[in-house]
Amino acid sequence: MINPLRTDHIFQRAHALAESGTHGSPAIIIATLIAEGYPEASELLNSDNIRADLSRVCEAAANGRPAAPYRTLRH
Repeated sequence: MINPLRTDHIFQRAHALAESGTHGSPAIIIATLIAEGYPEASELLNSDNIRADLSRVCEAAANGRPAAPYRTLRH
């Protein structure tokens, strides 16, 4: 079983990476999280809804727009 605090941190970190504008896709975000020491990120973020949300945030950041503040990743 994965630690709930660690899980929450991974979701928050994934969203922060997407908002940074330097990560263009969920795959790059997952690879970054794995490199940061979160190997479970690939399993935790393996959801169509989560990948779609990360893609939306990445696209908004790439276009210089903030993502809608009311939307956050949910697991």
